[in-house]
Amino acid sequence: MAVGLVSLDLRLSRALRELHDYLWNPEWKGDETSLRADLLRGARSLDTALGAKGRLRDSAAELAKPWSREHQGSSLFELLDDALGLAVATEHVQKGKFREATARSQAVLESTTIGVCSAARSFQLVEDWEAKKVDFQAYTAKLLDVLLARFILDPGQFKRVADAVHEFAANWDGSAPKDEQAFAARAAIEGTVWCVSRSIGIRAMLGDPTKVPENDFGAILKLIVRRL
Repeated sequence: MAVGLVSLDLRLSRALRELHDYLWNPEWKGDETSLRADLLRGARSLDTALGAKGRLRDSAAELAKPWSREHQGSSLFELLDDALGLAVATEHVQKGKFREATARSQAVLESTTIGVCSAARSFQLVEDWEAKKVDFQAYTAKLLDVLLARFILDPGQFKRVADAVHEFAANWDGSAPKDEQAFAARAAIEGTVWCVSRSIGIRAMLGDPTKVPENDFGAILKLIVRRL
């Protein structure tokens, strides 16, 4: 992984963990001004690394204005966490770190399903899965039932791709030939990108669209896939 992206991953991941706590932990005691500055600095660096020509940088800046828990903080988290995670995954592939690439894709994929559950007002599904009351496939099966009941177009495909990505990471075959491991890692990244893209449409149908313009989010995802 390029030294610049290693450093960016460490810094921006730290800021994203802080943003997560700021949004969802009422006991968070950090410095909001510093957190906002760290996130926007990271967004600018990631925009440059991806060659996004301002799409990511400007989207992040718009989501951070005005700055408050009640504004677009969750959308800012999703944008930066997805883009960073997938960018780092592609970098791992380039360095032959296929298991690490797949694990990073899995993390983005899981976050994407959580966003869909939240949009569907079904966060209890996430809580049951995180509490290990159900496994991932049972969790996505319950999510599928929710989406079918809401008349979402072809949610079964979303479940199937999500399950496949999760399976690659959860049951990684480190004994497979390197070429096969590379194929699996690329498939996991592209599958995750597909799920992120599809989730944008699903959430719009649920009446809770993402706040980043779909064309901008799509362009960022395309830039990431081109790194493979």
